[in-house]
Amino acid sequence: MKGRKLLLCVVLTALLLSLFTAVNAEEHEPVTLTYWDYSQERLEFYKEAGAEFTKEYPWITVEYQTLTEGDYKQTLPLAFQSGDSPDIFVYTWPAAGGYFEMKELLSLGWCAPFDEDVLPEDFRGRFIDTDNLMEGIYSKDGKVYTVPRPSSNGTAGYAYMYYNKDVIEAAGLTDNLPTTWSEFTAACQTIKDKTGKYCFAAPMIDSRELDRLIIPWMGVSVPGFNDTLVSTKTGMFTVMTDPEFVETMEYLRSLYEADYAVPGQPEKNFARQAVANGDAAFYFDGGWMSSVFPSTFGFENFGVAIIPGPDGGYRAKIANGVPLGDIFISSQSKHVKEATMYLEWITRPEGWYTKNFMARGFDVLPWGTPEELLSYMPEDNPTRDLIPLDPQVHVMAPQASLKCPDLAQSEALNVVDELQPNWAWTAMVEYLTNGGDWVSIATEIQDAQNEAFKAALAEEAAAGLNVSIECFAEPEWDGLTNFDYSVYNK
Repeated sequence: MKGRKLLLCVVLTALLLSLFTAVNAEEHEPVTLTYWDYSQERLEFYKEAGAEFTKEYPWITVEYQTLTEGDYKQTLPLAFQSGDSPDIFVYTWPAAGGYFEMKELLSLGWCAPFDEDVLPEDFRGRFIDTDNLMEGIYSKDGKVYTVPRPSSNGTAGYAYMYYNKDVIEAAGLTDNLPTTWSEFTAACQTIKDKTGKYCFAAPMIDSRELDRLIIPWMGVSVPGFNDTLVSTKTGMFTVMTDPEFVETMEYLRSLYEADYAVPGQPEKNFARQAVANGDAAFYFDGGWMSSVFPSTFGFENFGVAIIPGPDGGYRAKIANGVPLGDIFISSQSKHVKEATMYLEWITRPEGWYTKNFMARGFDVLPWGTPEELLSYMPEDNPTRDLIPLDPQVHVMAPQASLKCPDLAQSEALNVVDELQPNWAWTAMVEYLTNGGDWVSIATEIQDAQNEAFKAALAEEAAAGLNVSIECFAEPEWDGLTNFDYSVYNK
């Protein structure tokens, strides 16, 4: 009898829930949200997430579009120009540099504030290292405009050396992975001699793709290094002639001279495929490769380790900042309330999206504590391997944009880039490929850059902006210990 009553209760509960859902759906007009980004390897997961979201909000459907990064950068502005922008979109390349995503989109008129009426009271506190979605980066005048997505920093950021286990085993290096420059050179020679394979593959056809090699190698070798190439010691373009930078460039060039790298100037996916195919042993990139290798290349027999450092040990760590605000609601959207509901849903620390995103090892989310997030990840998921490596290679670094918010209105970095787009990065590709006198090459570039940089900042300061080279300089910071952002608030 008790069993029948229990069964009856279960059936009645299910019927009532179904009835409630149906009635709830009938109370609303159907809404379709569009979501755009360029994480193509996550499309199937997004579709699953959309289906789960619709179970809770039956009147809302989410349609996803993912493009290649290049196509996305071209398509998104055109969509806004035509008035056909997506309801929710990702934006990660402001002209003024990192942390100006929101300010740039506000100036363009592209983003809308979240609907505060559908946000829970604890919403702002979900996001680690954001000071409750601080003003100027995530909020304006008390209104939330963006939440951070997993970005190119933190645990899953640039830092890592991936390797093909089969090639490493064939070379007899399984228990002897290189951790220093001299060990890496020796390992490359062993791989070449014993397997006939290349030691590593690095993308170079697009000069900015070279940052997948340069950021990790320079990050652990050059104190204060960041990919703007502005020195935290001087506040100017002097990084490329720092002795540590020169030494690292010359070391990397020696690897190319010895034919240890996949030849030519391969593009990103070609370099990744070379390692997946076993044509090369090592590939340097960010933590996202732990999911990209299996999902995009069907490659699972890989390992991950820290970047080899100078023989005397790490002189620095790879610079991180607070999570970037990257996900926005379009100002053209007719469904701001529903879009806000979706972003609230995906950022629940114990919600379906969070648990399943982590279970697939895509990245380490910027909401919820690392301990909680790790508990959602299967024991055999390779992304777990990144967690203990993170504190060895990453450090919280100064951020000029947080020190001097007026940089959001500065064009100084753009003026420098317009001298010759990606000038320094193109020179690095040429030097690694063909050699030359790096100091002479870098000096010519830096002299021209600094002249334009100082002139642009001086002109802007004269017009009333609080900008100067001092915004970019933190000469006392050692590059090894976390920077104290509270000094910006004094």
